[in-house]
Amino acid sequence: MTNVLTFKIAIEGLENKIWREIEMNDTKTIADLAYTILASFDSLAYHLYNINYKNKVFKCTQSEKLFDDVEYLDATKTRLKNINLMPNDTLTMNYDMGSPTTFIITYLGKETIDGYQGMYYPKVVKGKGKGMIDDISQYELKEIIEDIDKQGYTDYEYTAGYEREEPYDYKNYNIRNDNKMLKGLVLEIKDGYEITES
Repeated sequence: MTNVLTFKIAIEGLENKIWREIEMNDTKTIADLAYTILASFDSLAYHLYNINYKNKVFKCTQSEKLFDDVEYLDATKTRLKNINLMPNDTLTMNYDMGSPTTFIITYLGKETIDGYQGMYYPKVVKGKGKGMIDDISQYELKEIIEDIDKQGYTDYEYTAGYEREEPYDYKNYNIRNDNKMLKGLVLEIKDGYEITES
């Protein structure tokens, strides 16, 4: 049997514009949750992150301790099932300390399923909004979205991948395409954060 956890994730300040409801196995780590968020929210995933929950900071492997009075834990070594989540508990994920984006993560609950079905996760079950843009803060993103809403079109371009620019329109979100790419992107992001050269 497998426990599947459901999280609602939104960019702070844009909770009604850009959000996802994501299901994933409770055997996954907190780092896996971070990678799934970055993959689904269109991040290029090349900045540091941390996830905060109940006065604990689960940090990216490369992050340094900033404060001595905070308990820092390795996000890659902590499984979701071991942090005793209760429905409606809130976690926050901070990504890119220079141009920060904060994700509000709400735990909605769990469901127990047959073990073989675990291979279908993670997956996005609901969502809205294209995602984030790397190297700008959530406040700048909010201004871009307000301009799109006011004008009715976008004139902003962003880096969608290596040397590839695309128009950014937050309304252009396709959950089917997101799920088609999700597992592969999560693995790529995991490799980028966790595999170190010897």
